[in-house]
Amino acid sequence: MTALKKAKILVYISSATKVPHKEGGSHEVGVFLGELVEPLMPLYEAGHQIDFISPDGKTCTIDKASFKLIYWGFSKKRLKRAKLFLDILNKKGMAQPRKISDIVDDPKLLNSYDVLFIPGGQAPMTDIIHTNWMKSDEYNKYTGELLLHFHLNKKITATICHAGAALASAPNVYGQWIYSGYSMTCVSMLAERLIEDMPFFNSGGHMPDYPVLMLKRKGGHVKNVLLGKVLVIEDRELITAQDPTSAKELGKILSIRVREYLSKKQ
Repeated sequence: MTALKKAKILVYISSATKVPHKEGGSHEVGVFLGELVEPLMPLYEAGHQIDFISPDGKTCTIDKASFKLIYWGFSKKRLKRAKLFLDILNKKGMAQPRKISDIVDDPKLLNSYDVLFIPGGQAPMTDIIHTNWMKSDEYNKYTGELLLHFHLNKKITATICHAGAALASAPNVYGQWIYSGYSMTCVSMLAERLIEDMPFFNSGGHMPDYPVLMLKRKGGHVKNVLLGKVLVIEDRELITAQDPTSAKELGKILSIRVREYLSKKQ
């Protein structure tokens, strides 16, 4: 029996450190630890190649809040494992990602990738969905071109939490958004209200827009479940997860879908 070829996974990380408030001002953000490491762990353990890109070629900042035990089921062992894997990812190239334009502008290199994964945290709202949300609402055209490539070639695209909003930057083809009518999920409006308004979290302001609203305006069928529940939605080539609670399940499903994709590719 011939061994399956290994996949090339392209991980698109945000390097943003702030997100704007509609009232003026901003608050610090980063990539959410669990939403980065838990989906990638099983792919790394299976021996797949994992490469990193960011909008400007700079690495990500990990959101300080994502180290809180509440996001790890109050398991210090689980958090410790995540930190160790974070070190591995940095050594494997995350500390020095390539610039997205270098990949998008190189058709041969872009075509060599099998899977696109965008981890969450609020940071992607600033520089992955938008070119620079601190200055304008302009969508990031390179993100749109990247998503279009994976969509047209029926390659796996996965997002989690706030990163789901990246889909809104995808272009229209034949007068229609490429994900129009797709079922998908992202961070819920309830979670946004908790982050922005509850004393325990209180980010100090409100974002100008939210993933749920952005995706619905584009024509996505957005679904959410109660906080603490797992939700991963698959629709054609797209796999989306709601929030950190669903990160581990996203990793399991990604592993299965990657194996299936490779078996068809051979």
